[in-house]
Amino acid sequence: MVALSNVQFGKTNDDIRTVQKALIAQGHPIPGGATGHFGEQTKAAYRAEQLAQGFKGDAADGIPGRVSLTKLGAKAGFRVGAPPTHPHGNGHVPSPVPGHKVTFEFFSRGPYAWKPDGVGRHTGQDFAAQPGVPVVAVRDGTVAWSNANGGAYGQWIGLRADNHHVYTYCHLSQRQVKDGQKVTAGQQLGKVGATGNATGPHLHFEMSKGSSWSYGDVAKPNW
Repeated sequence: MVALSNVQFGKTNDDIRTVQKALIAQGHPIPGGATGHFGEQTKAAYRAEQLAQGFKGDAADGIPGRVSLTKLGAKAGFRVGAPPTHPHGNGHVPSPVPGHKVTFEFFSRGPYAWKPDGVGRHTGQDFAAQPGVPVVAVRDGTVAWSNANGGAYGQWIGLRADNHHVYTYCHLSQRQVKDGQKVTAGQQLGKVGATGNATGPHLHFEMSKGSSWSYGDVAKPNW
């Protein structure tokens, strides 16, 4: 069983080694071999697999998602673990902006300060929506911060979730929770806005790699 949350750029573990072996078996070479570390070679091989699956443009970004990883597993003989559930909250939350989908993906190229591979990359996912649309907790957790001191991120909220990741909600027009407040999955945290460095109203949504947030120490959001 492979956990999607384990197969992320910059991590090192046995799940990545399993995926690397699968990529090599599908004809996508990784010069360094199946080391268990997800670096640039693995990202290039995974992008080749995404293209082989029919992904196009920014969707073929070399960053595993549930759909592409499940398809690879079906060919290679491994299964992908089910999405996390939320037994103490309001059940599975499909989006931090209910009824809205990702409009600009994690790791997309652009004029950004984060340059893990030498070019500007997007540190999170954007969900375009009208000002005032609610944003919600994707998991149970505790509000790590809620303030207007995010600089380019504008008004922002950090949610320290029960899976030990920090989810960051940025460019908000309103915040409805306070530092230290306990929240449940699906609970409203604030509203979409365009504060900080934003070209229009949207939620910029990030997930930390580990249990604390710092700029650029992020992974493709999943919950």
